[in-house]
Amino acid sequence: MEKYDVELLPAAYADLDEIFDYIMVDSTQAASEMLDNIMKFLRRLENFPHSGAPLLDRSMQKFNFRIVIIDPYVAFYRFIDDKVIIYRILHCARNYPHLLKESMK
Repeated sequence: MEKYDVELLPAAYADLDEIFDYIMVDSTQAASEMLDNIMKFLRRLENFPHSGAPLLDRSMQKFNFRIVIIDPYVAFYRFIDDKVIIYRILHCARNYPHLLKESMK
């Protein structure tokens, strides 16, 4: 089975830092476990880059984004030139269409 590279953009790394810092206020262990869980889901994209659902937001469809839900977070990615590019990892309660659009500017 072919493996594909998974690359996190700087905004995605910043999102991971923000997630860790937010959860760490209550529990360092829980924060670490959440990041491990997120990375586990993202590593699955190495083997199954099309496994995420297409993003249905009409204004973003032209970019061919896919999403992976890692409850309560959503990772937004694109599969380009045999590479999985992670753009953002955001909490489901946030205005993620707006935040994702801002990332594309």
